[in-house]
Amino acid sequence: MIKSYTPRQNARTSVKCPFHYSYDGILAKGTIWDLSATGWRATGEVPVPAGSEVAAYFTIPNKGRSQNIAIDAAVVRWSEGLTAGWEITRIEAEARARLIHFLENCNAADKVADTKQPKHRK
Repeated sequence: MIKSYTPRQNARTSVKCPFHYSYDGILAKGTIWDLSATGWRATGEVPVPAGSEVAAYFTIPNKGRSQNIAIDAAVVRWSEGLTAGWEITRIEAEARARLIHFLENCNAADKVADTKQPKHRK
């Protein structure tokens, strides 16, 4: 079966963040593996079918402490078993600003790490 998809507008950053979501009356938890300003890919303990809209929150590190990012609504765009791709459809401005700041810091750290990698000779 060939999947149809819409190309992602924002690059995802590799992370490992715990998240919680509510689906079908169950509060479930999981792990976000890839994150962007518009969504994420995660594995959860309760499968959520594509098209479902749920509230969620996830935890990011912030200067040695944990900080929660509340997502008022996210739509599951694809789902394969316990893994799914989520698109943020509603988030408060302050939470969006924290998310973008976190992603900018992750991407800046990745660029610094890339410049410190030893160059291999051919």
